[in-house]
Parts: sequence; C-alpha cells; structure tokens
Amino acid sequence: MLSLVSISVAVVAVPLVAYAGPLQVGGPFANRISKADVEQIKAVVSKEPGIDHRLKKIEAIRLDKVHIQTGGKTAVDTATYNDFSVYKRADRWVIDTASIEISIEPIVLPNSGQILIR
Repeated sequence: MLSLVSISVAVVAVPLVAYAGPLQVGGPFANRISKADVEQIKAVVSKEPGIDHRLKKIEAIRLDKVHIQTGGKTAVDTATYNDFSVYKRADRWVIDTASIEISIEPIVLPNSGQILIR
C-alpha cells in the first residue's frame, strides 16, 4: 500500500514542476551573476509584498543591476507580469520599488475565435 501512495504523490508532483517553467538568466553580464546572486535575488523577490513571486527572467544589465520579470498566467486567457529593477548594495540585493511596473497581457487561445456552426 505504501508504494501506491508514493506513486500517487509522484504523479501529482510532476505536473506542478512542469508548470513552473525554467528561470531565464540573460543580459550582457549574465555570465557574471553567480548562483549565490540568483538565490539572493529569489529570496528578495519572495519577500516583497504586492508582486507575483513566480520569477521568470533575470536580465543582468550591470554587475550591480538586474531587471526582473515575475508572473505568468493569472486567468484562463490572461497573464500578469511585474517588471522591476534590483540593485546590489553592500553585497545585498535590494528591489527598487519605484521601478515596479505591472502589465496584463491577453493569452490567445487556439479556439478563441468565432465559432462557425454548419
């Protein structure tokens, strides 16, 4: 019976992991952003109230500045994203809260056009 429970948990967990999607790290200084920097940025983003905590992109603009995009699908046909800057000050990453912008984008569904009945 224990093996059946383990299989059930695995079947449920796999779709959740696939839904998260990979984090994209890019920009002219992407190769200079360490794993420790990425972990610190994730931690700072996760503690900021009022923004989506699903990290999508880190774009390294300078050694001490990155642009961040968080968010994703929020409804059947809508995605909401937060875009903002994070700066490294005294070896700590800090969100520039004045830079936070929210965008809402429609998701075009394959069958969201006019339905023809013949």
